[in-house]
Amino acid sequence: MSVDDPLALLRNLCSQPHEQEWLEFKVSYFDHMEIGRYVSALANAAMLSNETHGYLVFGVENETHNIVGTEVRLKSKKVGNEPFEHWLARALDPRLQLEFIECNDGGRYISIIKIDPAYQRPVSFKQVQYIRVGSVTKPLHEHWERARTLWAATSRLSFEQGIARGHVAGETIQSDFACRELFGLLDRPVRSRGEIIDGLLTEQLIVDNRQGRFDVTNLFALLAANNLDSFPLLRDKAPRVVIYDGTSRLVGKGIDVTGRLGYAAAFQKLLKFVMGHVPKREVMDMGVRETQYVYPEIAVRELLANALIHQDFSISGSGPTIEVFDDRMQITNLGKPIVSIDRFIDTPSRSRNQRLARMMRDLKLCEERGSGIDRALGAIEALSLPPPLFAIVEESTTATLFAEKTFAAMQKNDRLRACYQHACLRHQANDPMSNGSLRMRLGLHTSQSSQVSRLIAEALEAGLIATLEDEQPNRLARYVPWWAKPADM
Repeated sequence: MSVDDPLALLRNLCSQPHEQEWLEFKVSYFDHMEIGRYVSALANAAMLSNETHGYLVFGVENETHNIVGTEVRLKSKKVGNEPFEHWLARALDPRLQLEFIECNDGGRYISIIKIDPAYQRPVSFKQVQYIRVGSVTKPLHEHWERARTLWAATSRLSFEQGIARGHVAGETIQSDFACRELFGLLDRPVRSRGEIIDGLLTEQLIVDNRQGRFDVTNLFALLAANNLDSFPLLRDKAPRVVIYDGTSRLVGKGIDVTGRLGYAAAFQKLLKFVMGHVPKREVMDMGVRETQYVYPEIAVRELLANALIHQDFSISGSGPTIEVFDDRMQITNLGKPIVSIDRFIDTPSRSRNQRLARMMRDLKLCEERGSGIDRALGAIEALSLPPPLFAIVEESTTATLFAEKTFAAMQKNDRLRACYQHACLRHQANDPMSNGSLRMRLGLHTSQSSQVSRLIAEALEAGLIATLEDEQPNRLARYVPWWAKPADM
């Protein structure tokens, strides 16, 4: 984001108690090679200090921070016949976002270079990487401990940390975002605007732009915006719900709604809206009439949360889509999964959007790390529903829930998938699958054990499961997923 109030920025920088490693003051001395080394060092120091920018300021005394003005006119400087700004950009690797700022403070001319850190690797100037050690600029290779820390810090910038809107006043943050609702979900009630701002800064949802205002991160806007349409990069990331009449997209849409609220503010409303259009029936339980949905709410909840959390924001296109048919529900998000779909159950949760995932858990909108899919599948198995289908379709990931279907009506692939998923869940519970456990999962009677035995044999032949032990008696046979077979067997 460009600087909107250069004088406010200048005063903020001058108010620093001492010269920071990400901040350098000069008066009028200009040497293009020295400036290049400074920019490399300040960019790397900003990364190490977890600062959003480094700054090189001309026109301020280094010791006193007094504003005295400068004769340096950065935008008119040249190296040979090439503008200094272009020469500097070429000499840096990787290329940086640099902003050359000029302002006048009561007749005193000031020049500022605002430097974005690089997040792929440390910044080099003329193929040498530099770092600040106190107020001194040194080659990075002379300080291996800082080099190691800097390399560890690179590549940490994510879409969530990007800026959705810059230079926002505190009162606007309170009016345009569901701040109190957000902190309520975090069990941290706030009483004043000051507490709201302090809390958002602590959570790194907003950034002090050193101009008396704040930059709003993509993560904050995604979670708490009152209207995602007002953010160009995010307006297509709101969830869309489509309710079809029948079992085909060709029949026509009964309802087609796209949300506008941020995920934290909208999630419970979204879940309630979706469940309100899921087929259901009335059942009697201990003399009490209850509504039983075709799909367990916990399963829908976790798959909705997964779609929001695991979408790939780098791909342009619509946000998560929930399609409800008479016989199934399909939830789609852009982006291929970063773990194999056949390891969704056992692999610890990984997300390309780690901060969004953490916030969704902190807000209690999804299960703890790695347990959401397990709970969803456990609820599906408890109702003897067909197994969900996870698939990659071009650049998207889909999860499909199916309405009740008898074992006889299931296709072979459905039965095999049910067997594999059940084996995974039992393995996670440290209680290997048996004929009896699979029979109960499928809702079959004891007399149908032979059908289950045939299914297990087909799953073994397909390589989906393995025997827990060699030469185990049929009645005591136990099975594990193919990837869990003991190494010595």
